Amino acid sequence: MTTVPISEDADRGVAQSIVVPLDGSPFAERAVPVARTIARRIGARLMLVTTDWGDWESGDRKSYLEAIARQDEDVPTEVALIDEHPAALAIEHVVNAATGRLVCMTSHGRGGFRWALLGSVAEQVVRDTHTPMLLVGRHCRVDWPGEFRHMLVCVDASNVADPIIPVATRWAKALRLDIRVALVIHPLDVQGATHPDETVGAIVQRFVAEGLDASPVVLRSSHIAGAIADFAGTLPATLIAMNTHARSGIARMTLGSVAMGAVGLADCPVLLAPGPR
Repeated sequence: MTTVPISEDADRGVAQSIVVPLDGSPFAERAVPVARTIARRIGARLMLVTTDWGDWESGDRKSYLEAIARQDEDVPTEVALIDEHPAALAIEHVVNAATGRLVCMTSHGRGGFRWALLGSVAEQVVRDTHTPMLLVGRHCRVDWPGEFRHMLVCVDASNVADPIIPVATRWAKALRLDIRVALVIHPLDVQGATHPDETVGAIVQRFVAEGLDASPVVLRSSHIAGAIADFAGTLPATLIAMNTHARSGIARMTLGSVAMGAVGLADCPVLLAPGPR
């Protein structure tokens, strides 16, 4: 375990430090290799954090984090015990304590304080920190990423100036990914079905103007999250990127429905960016 300055060539527009909340469960630990892979790719450091589980002494919790840190000493890693409750406040404290920090966590954990529960904890962290968040679902491939090639960016037909666009642009450049811009149209979504190719095409051009390889795809399904996860699997996508909120229509991009569903179904991590409040 080491704590050293990140390299000068790190992409500071993405993250300088990746924060991984852990709760002692093997499932929560699945976020660690994802975070390490990305940290190595962009030259960032790793921060492993936990809080009071109630049944482990602080020394035991610190030893647990240090043991995980030693599993890969090529990535600069530090550990931290944050005894603040509830869990979302502890995560928020760590993320907001310095600039350039990104949370990477699984979608549920061990119970108790449930550090990695996707729902109130994750939603509150995204809302209060106003920063993107990387979530690893139960079906994320154990051998992720295989190779870095594609990012699937899910957009909302109601907003050509979608907030996910600048976030996805920075990540695609940092990880050297091409982009597939996906609009999923629900059968009841009259607004989204109006000139969908033009909507997606306008967003594609925004990525192209940034020097990225981007192309459109329009999907039609009554199960929006499933359509996103299925298409991501066929690419295969390295990352899915989407907002946590939509502005109008049937609000396809709400954290409580589509985004949470996509995290639970996708075989790759999902990058969530706070959308319009």
